[in-house]
Amino acid sequence: MLDESGELTFKSYLYARHSNKHTAYGSYFYKKDISFLVFYAITIPLLLFFIIRFKRQAPMVFDRDKQIVYLWYKGKVRAQHFKDLRVYEDFQMMRIQTRGFDKHNNMQWANFMVQPRHNPYYNGKDAYEPVLAFICQFMEYGREHVMPQHEQWQSNDKPFAFFDDEKPKDFEQQLNAVLTHLSENDTDIPLDKDNLPIPPV
Repeated sequence: MLDESGELTFKSYLYARHSNKHTAYGSYFYKKDISFLVFYAITIPLLLFFIIRFKRQAPMVFDRDKQIVYLWYKGKVRAQHFKDLRVYEDFQMMRIQTRGFDKHNNMQWANFMVQPRHNPYYNGKDAYEPVLAFICQFMEYGREHVMPQHEQWQSNDKPFAFFDDEKPKDFEQQLNAVLTHLSENDTDIPLDKDNLPIPPV
């Protein structure tokens, strides 16, 4: 199978790998290689498509003057009053729970996920406590208490994305609609013992 230079060409290698004359598993290797080729030809373009279309998550804003927290996700505004803000922790992430309307105009819960260690598999209470302490002190005492030397704060450690999740053009209208609904309907979604929404039956 070697040429005059003592080298094996790629074409000769494929022939030897897929031919039953040289190995008892030639047909098996051929089908296996074709299957992998089809798999990669389908999945890699799909992954590239979703990676390119993926948008960087909008920041969560704590408005101490209005006593509300809000953000937006894919054109939908989510918000919650300070007094009703809930946080759920597990070993993977800390979920700050807000409210917003879905595409059917029904009020639902939504999570803003925080991973202080940037680890998708483990984030313990020792990582959550400083974040919660910072948030609570800001909510209670204001920016001057937690950041006396800064006019504003924004992390430079942003996740990679080609695009940002742009602020909706009707942001104010959506925010007012969510806050109005929350003021008029405080208990329209039941919670379980862990303060998580109970799914509909």
